[in-house]
Amino acid sequence: MTRFRQLYTMVGAAALMVGSGCGDLEVTNPNAPDVGRALASADDVKNLAISTMNSWYLTATQLHPHTATSVTADMSAANFGNFGMRFNNLEPRIAYENLSAGGDREVARVPWDFNYSTLGAANDALRAFGSGVALPTAAETAKYKNLAAFAQAASLMNLALWIDQAFIIDETFDPNGPKPELKPYTEVSATALAKWEALAAATAGNTATYTLAEIPMVGSLTGAKLNRLANTFAALTMAYTPRNATENAAVNWAKVATLAEKGIGTGSAGAPFDMVITADNNNWWSYIASYFNENSWMRVDHRLIRLMEDPQTTDAPFNGTVKPKGTSPDARYNTDYEYCQASNPAPSTGNASCQSPVIGDPGRGIYMQSNYAHRRYSYTARTTPGTRYTGPVPYILAAESNLLRAEALIRSGGSKPTAAALINNTRVGRGNLSALSGAEDNATLLAAVDYERQVELMATNGFELPRARQGLTARLQAGTFRHLPIPAKELETLGLPIYTFGGVGNEQ
Repeated sequence: MTRFRQLYTMVGAAALMVGSGCGDLEVTNPNAPDVGRALASADDVKNLAISTMNSWYLTATQLHPHTATSVTADMSAANFGNFGMRFNNLEPRIAYENLSAGGDREVARVPWDFNYSTLGAANDALRAFGSGVALPTAAETAKYKNLAAFAQAASLMNLALWIDQAFIIDETFDPNGPKPELKPYTEVSATALAKWEALAAATAGNTATYTLAEIPMVGSLTGAKLNRLANTFAALTMAYTPRNATENAAVNWAKVATLAEKGIGTGSAGAPFDMVITADNNNWWSYIASYFNENSWMRVDHRLIRLMEDPQTTDAPFNGTVKPKGTSPDARYNTDYEYCQASNPAPSTGNASCQSPVIGDPGRGIYMQSNYAHRRYSYTARTTPGTRYTGPVPYILAAESNLLRAEALIRSGGSKPTAAALINNTRVGRGNLSALSGAEDNATLLAAVDYERQVELMATNGFELPRARQGLTARLQAGTFRHLPIPAKELETLGLPIYTFGGVGNEQ
């Protein structure tokens, strides 16, 4: 597909210039001789900085690893062989197949290669700005330098969230100096956090405004919004890096609360806003929104549906018997989720109604099937006539920042009434559920945070596995990998042993 190829044709695509720890092998960047010519003018650097935002967004909303990690986190349900959905959804869980010629090789390769591609371009832009390349005014130079800084921090964050170890490379990297070493995800995360904090400091009081041609963000991206996004992403980096409950408990939750309070949600920074991109099926689109809302491709795991029901009537996992639709006190059970049956009427507009009770080959595991679908963003679904891959698509909702702040307040001994109010924004505002007061115990409040994340944030940014592995509730199956290995092809190039994760006893 041309969309996959497009990411590789960008100026400054990253290729690691590293020496293997096991030998003298060097991997050099074939694009390096052309970087100087490609960035010959300030406008070239400006355009590169703009392009890094597009590259980051397309990487962050790719099918890999998000479909595979969503099914293995028991959020989505599918048993098709594409995009790592079948074998990473087997029960009992098996190891991720990390083979350079394996059918699921893209699950690890795409986040590794695409994030380094974006990181390389961002580093090139920042290096050029650092060498003295300047636009007509200092404010304009800073405006576009900040975009490249965002893409740099976001790429490092993604590597920290998805891969167990990575190379930390920024604009200061000297290809003629010491070769970088692989660092554990904790160090990659700490570097990403430092980059987010630097961006927040650089954009404090910034009055820049970006055009929709540069970044098609609903409401327009501004320097002030970039500052708030940097704070929210910094908080997300800290909170979503942990691989288990022990690591989660060690997070500096007071700092997370401070960062999130200055983010895009409810706090001191101004009115909440969502980071929503207007997809155009050309340069901007979200495969996450388009496929997770495609009822002939992906469904919602019955575990989540059962969690919403009262009384609980849906079998989790699905056992082959399609039961009548249940009931739920949560309004989103009917607005955001759809019960699939042949008698569903065809809608006059939007994605086709969910008329097939289940999809996929039952021989691959009926537990991978479901007769519920997600439809909140069905207008952008892959098969929606006229609007496929288009329309306003959320990436980070204010609700995500609010829930993160709520968790941080609960865990750090902050105001529980404030935490309850943050949870109630969606719990009551969209779900019409009973309000929390803050008088509840911590376990009850944290369970409400986890519930809201699952129900409200579906089909936005694909962080289902990072949210689930935190350990707020024990809901990952035994044998579910907590992160991905360096892709086999890269390990072979570096002369390093191939390894993987997954299967009972080898989760991490």
